[in-house]
Amino acid sequence: MTNPVGKTDYRVRRTPDKPAPAAADAGMAAIVDFLQLLGRAARQFHTYPATSPLCTDAIDACHRAFMYLDVDGPFTFRVTPRAIVLGDDVVGGDTIIEQELARPLHRVRVASVEVERGVSIRDWSRFCATLAAAARASRQTSSFGELLLDAGVAAILPRETPRPEVLDIGAPPPAVRTLVDRERVRQASAVAGGPAQHLYPPDKGWVRVDPGAVADESISLTDLTVIVNEPAELAAMLARLIDGDGADAAGDAALQQRYDDVVMLISAVDPRLARMLFSKLARAVLRLDADTRRTLLRSAVLPSLLDGRLAGEAVLGEFPDVDLADALCLLLDLEAAAPQLLSLALDRLRLPPERRTTLTPLIEAKLDERAMKDGTADRPSTSFDDQARALTRLDYGVAANLAEFTAFDLSISDQTAATLATLRDAVVDIDGADAQLACAVGLAHIEPNPAVVTAVLTRALPALRLFVRDRRWPEVTRWVARIAGVEEHVEPLRPDVAAAIRDTIATLCDRPLVLDLAQLCGSEPTQRYAVAIVAALGPSLVPAWLVALDDSTDRARARSLAGAMCQCARRVASAVARRLPSLGASASRSAVAVLGFAGAGYEQCIVERVSADDERTSREALRALARSATAKAAALIVGQLEQGHALVHPAAEEALWRLPASIALAKTRELLGRREFVTRNPQSAARLLERAAQTGDDGFDPVLERLTSLRFHFWSPAIARVGAKARELLQ
Repeated sequence: MTNPVGKTDYRVRRTPDKPAPAAADAGMAAIVDFLQLLGRAARQFHTYPATSPLCTDAIDACHRAFMYLDVDGPFTFRVTPRAIVLGDDVVGGDTIIEQELARPLHRVRVASVEVERGVSIRDWSRFCATLAAAARASRQTSSFGELLLDAGVAAILPRETPRPEVLDIGAPPPAVRTLVDRERVRQASAVAGGPAQHLYPPDKGWVRVDPGAVADESISLTDLTVIVNEPAELAAMLARLIDGDGADAAGDAALQQRYDDVVMLISAVDPRLARMLFSKLARAVLRLDADTRRTLLRSAVLPSLLDGRLAGEAVLGEFPDVDLADALCLLLDLEAAAPQLLSLALDRLRLPPERRTTLTPLIEAKLDERAMKDGTADRPSTSFDDQARALTRLDYGVAANLAEFTAFDLSISDQTAATLATLRDAVVDIDGADAQLACAVGLAHIEPNPAVVTAVLTRALPALRLFVRDRRWPEVTRWVARIAGVEEHVEPLRPDVAAAIRDTIATLCDRPLVLDLAQLCGSEPTQRYAVAIVAALGPSLVPAWLVALDDSTDRARARSLAGAMCQCARRVASAVARRLPSLGASASRSAVAVLGFAGAGYEQCIVERVSADDERTSREALRALARSATAKAAALIVGQLEQGHALVHPAAEEALWRLPASIALAKTRELLGRREFVTRNPQSAARLLERAAQTGDDGFDPVLERLTSLRFHFWSPAIARVGAKARELLQ
């Protein structure tokens, strides 16, 4: 007897996760279990979206395990390439902890992670999602910690592994070493004005030197300036200290970005050496491409000249005459400068008289050329008063760049001082509630953490309730509209923040507010405030309104708000439809009326309220279907005529004729063309014939001809009357 051969299984299965070795004590075992759950949660985020039940369940299990940990204060662990280090214990080697936590965290240069005890489920979810996205990214533009902060996670603090930049300066010649030594002596003799201020992160840069040369314990930035002796190369090195990417630090962009720092370092060395380095800096600026050079001149070089700083004079003074004239004429492009400053710039350059005489015609030619390009025969005005008025004029609705004013000294006149005093007094008299709401709304607009948004708005809501209590409806309308605008803005970017805004503002929508809005609807001047507030609060206001409609005490007053709800039907319809099955008769009638104004999408919800047990609600529901005027609504009305209870037929006929004329006539011809409908519902058919005859539509003649034979149904007088009526209409 042969053994049966088993069926081959070709399915591919993932090998089960290898558990971490059992810990010696219960506390460490709980920590290991938590890390394994965190690793499993991180793995789910590689495949499934954050809203998937697989992700949410994994995060919930991870959070519960963390809450059970017996840890005092923040929980901290260190990251190695293949494991997690807790104190002196190494856990996770060759397990899911290594695969999903240690390796990805090490790949994004995280050295340690500190988790506060107040961490939330959302924080864990964002941590796993950010880790999955950062591990997949081919290039990181932001650090892992910055990505977490952008996601609104403050309870999980990753600390990055330092990655210093290695700057190769080679072996400086003996003459350069002498200059460095002299500069160090000069710097040491200077009086210290306080603790050292680091221009760049300390220990960020390492310098590779010749081992055979004189040993240096450290090299300062001023030493580096003397050793490199080339401003463009110095700018590239400084850019690497900030950006951490040598490939992007090269080229014209480095000098443009780090120009101010290069000037600061050159100004710190011996004046004679600085003059030589400024000359090299001028040549480096001239070597830039035209667009980059113009941008650099406008943003840094020209403002430093007008402020009387040595760097501006030294750099521009090395320009050839033609390039210098072009550079000075760029003052015309600045919002914070004007043509009359050309003479001031020439004075600050301290040019020899003969060179200034040569330069003046070149500048005038440039001004004439600009006037011709602008299509005007006159040069720009050089009047100081004209330019001052042009600079200080702000047009409403036009964005003005005032950043360039920071490059110049400001003069405060008596009129300016009086204006500032007026502003100071206005600050004292400002409405505290209004200021608090403005601060809360502004923070909600930029804050990525929904918990923070909830806390901020919750603290500001009493100010809004104060406006409601004092009947300051313009202020209430303005602020709820602004909050709704913030919610709409953040919805596609941060849906969890938008949900937090909705949930917080919903606490404002209580019974007193509903009754107050209903009272506003009763007056023509104040009705617009009620409509605007309903449009802003939208779904948040629906539950309190429906509860008031079901309350016999508030029903009469709350019904006045139905008009405003109908005007905002598209915004509130989804909230109304969710609560429709649980409503009483009175609230149902108002609810289906709102859904009728909402249009397509709610026809099935409306028709479910049609019942022979409640004729009033059925009639209102059929009217709502007719008001929506969609093809589906028309089909549902016809369905009630064909299959509905006889008590519903009159309301359905009324709804049919409330449809647009073309749809109503088409559906009537369709019904009367069905012999089964006529014989089953002769009374409805007779009424439809009467209404169709009033329209004078010739399209009913074929239908009437087919119905005339019914006049011989003597055994059913109702059907015979339909046939007789059809014959009468044909004659």
